[in-house]
Amino acid sequence: MIGLVIFGGIIFIIGAVIALVNMKNYKRRERIIATPTSPIAQAPGNGFVEIKGRIVPSEQGLVQAPFSGRHCVWVRVTVQELRSSGRNSYWHTVLNEVDGRPFMVDDGSGQQARVMPQNANVILERGVAATSGTFNDAQPHIQAFLHSRGLKSTGFFGFNKSMRFEEELLSPNDPLYALGPSRREAGPPVNDGYRMVPGSMLVMFAGVGPEGELILTNKTEEQLVSKLLWGFAGGLICAGIGLLMAIGGIALAALEAVM
Repeated sequence: MIGLVIFGGIIFIIGAVIALVNMKNYKRRERIIATPTSPIAQAPGNGFVEIKGRIVPSEQGLVQAPFSGRHCVWVRVTVQELRSSGRNSYWHTVLNEVDGRPFMVDDGSGQQARVMPQNANVILERGVAATSGTFNDAQPHIQAFLHSRGLKSTGFFGFNKSMRFEEELLSPNDPLYALGPSRREAGPPVNDGYRMVPGSMLVMFAGVGPEGELILTNKTEEQLVSKLLWGFAGGLICAGIGLLMAIGGIALAALEAVM
């Protein structure tokens, strides 16, 4: 029974750690739920705002994803190498790099918003663009990319390393959900029904600290809320199971002592 108590205690600690690690995601989820969606044309700026629309390139253009060659407004690339430790193998990240340009969001309200993605928390799904291995050479353009970063797809004796090359992209016409700080800047003139008057543009950007976080994703709000809850809820469930196991072990030990 002592073993059950110990095992339950370990499961409880693991679950508690998982829940604490995901506490920030739970708070993000609460912030998302509490913030209503604003049409871009009506969003006042100078505060937190939530918008939904489609990505439109700005005058600053696009970037090219280094592995797939796709054109996008924002890309995160991850290079991982399969390594061994004793009998275990694991994927080790050797490179994580971000590139992007400011872009626009159109929600059909009559105005577009400018999004400054620098330092934003961008939540996307990774896609494996390419791999390399024993009988699978990395493509020349990928080898050139690695070389420019001081990396190689081959080992000391010239054999290919087992590697995977992943990309996360925000591309033109992708759906976009954005939540974060905003401001109004001078924009193109607009017609108020009588004459042309100075216009303004909603700009979203990353501020300082948790309250200044800019969240960007191509998921729906419902998908994002569910994703952010999973880790925290899973940790609580794991901790609860561990606690029940430990209590059960203690109860069984007490019962045996009485008998």
